Amino acid sequence: MILRFAIFVAFLILTIEAKKHQQFSEDEQWQEFEEFLKWKKAKEMRENGPREIKYEKPRHHEYHHDMYKSSEKDQQLPIENPPPIDQAALMARYIVNQADWVSVATLSTRRDVESFPAVNLISYTDGLLGNGSGVPYLYLTPLDFTAQDLAKDNRASLLMTLAQGEYCKNKQWDPMDPRCARILLSGKIKPLKNESAENEFAKKVFFTRHPKLVNMPANHHFYFAKLKIISIVVLDTFGGPKYVSVKDYLYPPTTNITEEFNKHFPLELHEGRSQQEYNPISNMLHPVIQRV
Repeated sequence: MILRFAIFVAFLILTIEAKKHQQFSEDEQWQEFEEFLKWKKAKEMRENGPREIKYEKPRHHEYHHDMYKSSEKDQQLPIENPPPIDQAALMARYIVNQADWVSVATLSTRRDVESFPAVNLISYTDGLLGNGSGVPYLYLTPLDFTAQDLAKDNRASLLMTLAQGEYCKNKQWDPMDPRCARILLSGKIKPLKNESAENEFAKKVFFTRHPKLVNMPANHHFYFAKLKIISIVVLDTFGGPKYVSVKDYLYPPTTNITEEFNKHFPLELHEGRSQQEYNPISNMLHPVIQRV
């Protein structure tokens, strides 16, 4: 009898602590998104004057394909040249913004390969093309093994590369060529709260980039999640990977990444460097670029 009572008390304590942890995680996510909105608003005010940013929850009947068509103001920018190889943080943001699908690695919960690394292809976006947030927003369904893996262990790694588009093909670079830039983001994937402003933001920008996914079956229970980034590794030339701090990655000196890239960093001055010619230059956003 005493043993049963002790087990019941222990279970009750664990349940309470789990609820506290869940609430803390949600509050932490919301605080992070509010900080991003404040930073972006302050940046736009400095560059363009006061501008009101609104995130209104659309009515249920408005969830159809037309609401996600880009307005004239939100027209996506064409894919142009990436930043130079000495700007690791900007290169990281560029790759994440240009790609619209990602390889997601999780720890498998499938019985045949339990605890093995498992990789899946997931559609995502960090915002409109040319004006992303840097935060990968993924569209997941519990019917897929990736979401099932994350329900048990939400640690994951995401890989994006310029080989996903035409850039590397046009340069005749193999996807494994170090000059065909890639990025590895590691962290924890967390679902967004259904009624939050961040969820509405993710929904709008995601369906703008992926309009054909707006009418996925309701009984598949798709939901939006984001990667809470812990580690950022970029490989964009010879000499090994570069480690970028999360702070430098999330808060660069401009909100319109692609436009700023093409304005300040013409690729022709940098892309021709060979392995022997390349000398590491300090990162504009972070003075130290670690190498392995």
